[in-house]
Amino acid sequence: MNILLTNDDGIHSEGLQLMCKTLSQLDGVNVYVVAPDSQRSAFSHAINFHKSVKFLPVSDYFGAVMAFASEGTPADCVKFADKNLEVDFDLVISGPNNGENYGHDILYSGTVGAAEEAILCGLPAVAVSRLGMSGDYNACVLFVRDNLDRLLKFDYDQCLININVPVLPYEQIKDNVKVTVQGGALFDDYYEKAEGEHCWRLVGDKVFTHPDSDCDVAWAEKGYITITPLKISQTDYDKLQKVKELFK
Repeated sequence: MNILLTNDDGIHSEGLQLMCKTLSQLDGVNVYVVAPDSQRSAFSHAINFHKSVKFLPVSDYFGAVMAFASEGTPADCVKFADKNLEVDFDLVISGPNNGENYGHDILYSGTVGAAEEAILCGLPAVAVSRLGMSGDYNACVLFVRDNLDRLLKFDYDQCLININVPVLPYEQIKDNVKVTVQGGALFDDYYEKAEGEHCWRLVGDKVFTHPDSDCDVAWAEKGYITITPLKISQTDYDKLQKVKELFK
């Protein structure tokens, strides 16, 4: 089995290193890594066109068969691996991310963007994120390890799997899994004046106010591992006919 790992936190991420080390120890599993050389959070599905991008080989990377650090985006990393490594990947794992990717955060996520690129390349892909900006990645990595067989059985035709894991002991939450839908807005974003002429900084306050709703945000905040299938196509079929009527 050939697994490609990438992320948007960079090749030096503790989560990526732990995922690589853990999966590469499994019998019959070959792990390849192509990841950004530094932080690329909130790059969504951005790709570099008409620009040279470096992919530098990294030796002795936590059991990986081959590893590269790139100055490109997470999506660049996946496209490079698919087109240039000459490996038939059975699964692409993006993450584990430092911070949750649920609700509207999904739209900005470089972690999810990399998984989307994998789907466009015809590769099965999951995005994995750990809630919060601190804590270890053990539960994320162990959940993926213990559920590889399930993840490999999913039909990834124009669809990826998005997973969010709370920062809790794995034994406490490994059976607390909710397959659910994407939630809504999380932050009231605004710009505040920053140091320097004409400089502003985006900040935000968390505003999620529906703790009892059935969605990824609510269940993850209650301590559940959430799993959400995400479609590549963004066509709103419920509104398609209404648009057709407007433009008769």
